[in-house]
Amino acid sequence: SEASNHSLTKQSVWLTMGVGKSKKRGSKGEQVVSKKIDAGMQKEAMVNARVIKLLLLGAGESGKSTLFKQMRNLYGDKFEEQELMIYKPGIHRNIIQSCKELFTQARLLDKTDFPRPDVGKDCKEAGDELMKVSDGTPLDKKMGEILKKMWEDEAIQQVYKYSSEFQMIDSIDYFMKEIDRICKKDYIPSFMDSLRCRIRTTGIVETKFVVEKSQFTVIDVGGQRSERKKWLHCFQDVTAVVFVAAVSEYNQVLFEDAKTNRLKESLSLFRQIVNYDCFRDKTSMILFLNKSDILKEKIKTVPLKVCFEDYNGPDNFDAACDLFRDAFTAQVEGGCTQKLYIHITCATDTQMIHTVFAAVKDTLLQQSLMTSGLIE
Repeated sequence: SEASNHSLTKQSVWLTMGVGKSKKRGSKGEQVVSKKIDAGMQKEAMVNARVIKLLLLGAGESGKSTLFKQMRNLYGDKFEEQELMIYKPGIHRNIIQSCKELFTQARLLDKTDFPRPDVGKDCKEAGDELMKVSDGTPLDKKMGEILKKMWEDEAIQQVYKYSSEFQMIDSIDYFMKEIDRICKKDYIPSFMDSLRCRIRTTGIVETKFVVEKSQFTVIDVGGQRSERKKWLHCFQDVTAVVFVAAVSEYNQVLFEDAKTNRLKESLSLFRQIVNYDCFRDKTSMILFLNKSDILKEKIKTVPLKVCFEDYNGPDNFDAACDLFRDAFTAQVEGGCTQKLYIHITCATDTQMIHTVFAAVKDTLLQQSLMTSGLIE
């Protein structure tokens, strides 16, 4: 422990000086040396306490990487034009893939279960044209017109409302509102565009930044099942785990497993993490119940009972947040003494993330100082 290391270090210095433990007082010079050692060790402990390592965990599509980008842009290196341009092909691909999927589902979804009008003639022509191009095709003005014709069709808009029934990125509505700008030849993605771009995280991504003399190291790892075996390499010396759960996905299934509900997967994963031996009792757990903006709209039409069969309460935003808080808190097994800090978040809302992170930062710094024995 920190205290025992302090004691051993101090004792070894006294023995080196020829002063055994039996001597109650040394010379004046020895006392000066001892005080300097104490001061040096306290300073080192204070510096170490201000180094905070955050590990971002959560299932795929939870918004971890969006949160990671927000934190980096707020406190670390800003995203420059050259780096934002990296997202351009990904944004184009997101749009083409999403529109192809909507056109396909407009023909596949059962009309009895998912009522909608027939696809219009213009939409059919546009959709047939779209299906001929590869997903990686760069967007231009001509392609933008094809996409708009298809997107504006009443049947496609109705199918989009049923998008929880198939795999669809959250941001297609945002991108289609910006389609004219995105299809321009000189298009440079904005930071908000980069936040909305869906590119699966593979491997481990790390960023460092300093906030009010505290050094933060934030680590983002892929959330898909195939990526989770890499998590173990990041578990050492973690100050806090930030677990991100997309609470709007209570009626959706996993990308990699069409039989598993996304929120239930998130609850199961959180249970494993919060009770993991490496984290019990010493690592702060911060839970971000994310995608609150989507939840606010979805709760108006999709009852919570689709995920929580025994739930008999009201279907509104506040009741949903209470239900999710209770469900995640219940995953903490008896005997775990670490605190669980829960925040309702929307990772694409920069101001909200700034406010939430300010609260998280103060909590973590206080906790780190207490763990180091520098405050009680």
